[in-house]
Amino acid sequence: MRNSIFRHIIRMASSLIAAVSTMVGIVSCIEPPLNLAAEEVLVDMPMVMVNMNLVWNLDIDWDVQWHYGWDSDDVDTWGEIDYPEPTSYEIRRYFVGDTPHQSHTNVDPFTIYGKSFRRTYEFGYYDMLIWSNIDADAQVLVIDESDLDEAHASTSISRGLTRVATRSESNNFNIVTGTSTDNSQVTGLFNQPEIFYATYPQDVHISRSKEDYDYFDEVELCWVKRLNCRLVPRVYIYLLQVIIKNNQSGRIKDVSGNNAISNMAAGTSVNYGRTWNMPAAVYFTSRMKRNINYEGQPVDIIGGKFTTFGLCDMPSYENGNNPEYAGSRTDLSNDLFLDLVFNNGAKQTLQIDITDQLRKQSHGGIITVVLDANDIPDPSSPDTGTGSLFVPTVEDYDEIIYDIIM
Repeated sequence: MRNSIFRHIIRMASSLIAAVSTMVGIVSCIEPPLNLAAEEVLVDMPMVMVNMNLVWNLDIDWDVQWHYGWDSDDVDTWGEIDYPEPTSYEIRRYFVGDTPHQSHTNVDPFTIYGKSFRRTYEFGYYDMLIWSNIDADAQVLVIDESDLDEAHASTSISRGLTRVATRSESNNFNIVTGTSTDNSQVTGLFNQPEIFYATYPQDVHISRSKEDYDYFDEVELCWVKRLNCRLVPRVYIYLLQVIIKNNQSGRIKDVSGNNAISNMAAGTSVNYGRTWNMPAAVYFTSRMKRNINYEGQPVDIIGGKFTTFGLCDMPSYENGNNPEYAGSRTDLSNDLFLDLVFNNGAKQTLQIDITDQLRKQSHGGIITVVLDANDIPDPSSPDTGTGSLFVPTVEDYDEIIYDIIM
């Protein structure tokens, strides 16, 4: 009888210990039930720690390639010369269920500050879209999220150009061919997009096996999976320098500051970084510096900075910065329209083909144009006419509908 009671107490104690052990296992998620192999552990409350790193390694030899410089006036005009550091990010989390590669039917949006964040997840597969916010009171960059499967970035049309940009007095001089042309319209003149970065991790698997996690958080009592994201620019910086030789007489006095680059991409995919097939001209400004040393000779240099989504139908930087990239739109050429002011008060727009330089530096870089002032005819002569790149305001033109075909 005594032995029977003792055995009963032992069985009760064993049951109690087993129950307590099971409860601890459920709460802490550390130990598996004794009848399951380690690889079959059922993880509870999974959490993902996302760390974001900006990746940009554009290789530029500033001492050899860049002659314009970057003084305090340049900083006041265009900001710092390099890529900015974001302070906040937009996160879009898409749960696609137990099977990857599914369309997005709902989204969990939130904003974070800093370069890392933690969130709990359901078991299954996730896609995540992350992009940096613009640190400015007003921005021209527009993010369209109407399609949950692919967001797109574009910009507004330059101020006052809600339909079309026209050039006054039509004529401009093509410095390459040495002839006057009558390209009287620069259509689709868009504002420059602000720099932003993005990444799109897909098929992030949240499983029930502890083998898929990096560590167990003893404080929050949950398994943590690390996800390292590489954010790359979706907008690229170009630095332009136009070196003018033999201008000691000052015949070319200055620049109007109005410039444009033709046939750049009008937008890009935020998810994949591939640019739109639709071309647009990008408006930007420039400044002129006198008596700058270039290869041991005094020259005048026109300089400026512009940002762009890139060439039309161009893959993202993640796919490699191929120096020979030409894009699928090989039918498009990229012309620089540059306004010069002469000492007689006349203005003239130079049209300069920079297609090859842009294609060889498809994700940003330095564009250098070397001109001889003696090769640029007097804009007051009958052969060249006069004219300049005209950037109108709303009251300067009648409304014209211009449809851009994708």
